[in-house]
Amino acid sequence: MLNEMDPGFIRPWRDDRRTPFIEIDAWRLERNLQRMQQKAAAAGVALRPHVKTHKSLDIAHRQLALGAVGITVSKPSEGVVFIRGGVRDVLLAYPVIRAATLEPLLAEAKRHQARVTLITADAAGVEAIAQAARVQNMPDLGVYIKIDVGLGRVGVSATGAAPLRLATALQQHGLRFAGLLSHAGHAYSAGSAIELAQLAAAEARLLLAARQRLAQAGFPACALSTGATPTALGAPIAAGLDEIRPGNYALLDLTGVRLGICRPDDMAMTVVARVVAVNDDYAIVDAGSKALSSDLGPHGTGGSGWGIAVNQHLPLTYQVIKLSEEHGFILHNGVKPEIGSLMRIFPNHACAVMAMFDEYVLRDDAYNGKRVAIEARGQFT
Repeated sequence: MLNEMDPGFIRPWRDDRRTPFIEIDAWRLERNLQRMQQKAAAAGVALRPHVKTHKSLDIAHRQLALGAVGITVSKPSEGVVFIRGGVRDVLLAYPVIRAATLEPLLAEAKRHQARVTLITADAAGVEAIAQAARVQNMPDLGVYIKIDVGLGRVGVSATGAAPLRLATALQQHGLRFAGLLSHAGHAYSAGSAIELAQLAAAEARLLLAARQRLAQAGFPACALSTGATPTALGAPIAAGLDEIRPGNYALLDLTGVRLGICRPDDMAMTVVARVVAVNDDYAIVDAGSKALSSDLGPHGTGGSGWGIAVNQHLPLTYQVIKLSEEHGFILHNGVKPEIGSLMRIFPNHACAVMAMFDEYVLRDDAYNGKRVAIEARGQFT
C-alpha cells in the first residue's frame, strides 16, 4: 500500500526520545501547506485552516506566513492558546450555548486586540453569545450561522426559515451577522472522486441559495465559509465561496489515502514505536490506543485496522490489527521484526493522534530532529 513512499522518509531510525513519539516530515508538511494555499489563491478564496488537526503554534504560524487569513479552532480554550501565541484572527467553529464558556476567549481577544468570530445554530447560542459580548463590551462580535449540508451533526437547514430567523435574532441582539458556514464531514464517506465533487457542489448550492434568500429579505451580502479536507483537496472550489477551512490537509493520513485525495508520500505525520515482544502471530509495539487512538477515521469512517507500519530493518509493510491501551498488535505473517527495532506507523486519523502527545519531532531533509510542543492539546472547553 505504501510503495509510493519516499524511502528517505523512513530513514534514519533515530531515538530522539522514549517511544512512542510523533514524527513530522518537515518537507512533506511544507509541501502540503503550500498546495492548499496555492489552490485557495487560484480559486480566489481565503484559507482559514482548522488547527485542531495539529494543535501546534509552529505549524499555525507556517500557515499564516504562507497566506492564511487566520485560523479555525474547535474549543474556546484552543483559541486562547493560539491568541496568546500571536494569532490575531480566530474563528471558533463550535456551537456555544453558555456565555461563561466564551468569556475567557473573549477576554483574551480583547487583551491582545485579536479578532474572534463565532458560530450559532439556535436561539440559545445567540443568547449566550450576546450575553458574553455584553460582559466583555464587544458589541461588534461577528457570528456565522451554521448550515447543515448533510452530516447531520450541527446546523440548520439551508432551505427552511431558520437562517432568516437566526440572522434576525443576531441583529436584534446587536451582533454582527458574519455569514453562512458549513462542514461537509459526510464527504469522508465518499466512495469516489465523482461523489466528492458532487458533495462539494451540493454544499455550495445550498449556501448560495440560502444567501440569496437572506438578501431578498434585506440582509446585505454575507460571506460563505466551507470546511473539510476531502472536498477542499478532492474537488474544485466552487464559484461564489469566500473562504475554506480544511484542517487535515496539513498532515494527511490513511483516511486521505483511502479517499484518493492524497498519495502515501503526502502523509507527513507518523508514530514511531518500538517492538517490545514478538510471538507466533504478532509483533507487539509500545503504541496502543493511547498513542494511535482507536479512531477508524473522521466521523467513524475508515478501513480495517488501525494503521500501516514499516520496520526499520525490513522492506515490508505491516498492518496494525488490534490495540490495547499501551500495546499495538502488528500482524507479521511470519516475517518477524526484531525485538527492540522501531516501527513507523501511519495512522487512520492524524488529528486524533496529535491530540495524544505533548510534542512532536520535526525532521528535516538532513534528518535533523527538532522537538516542537503541541501547545493546544488537552484543551477541552
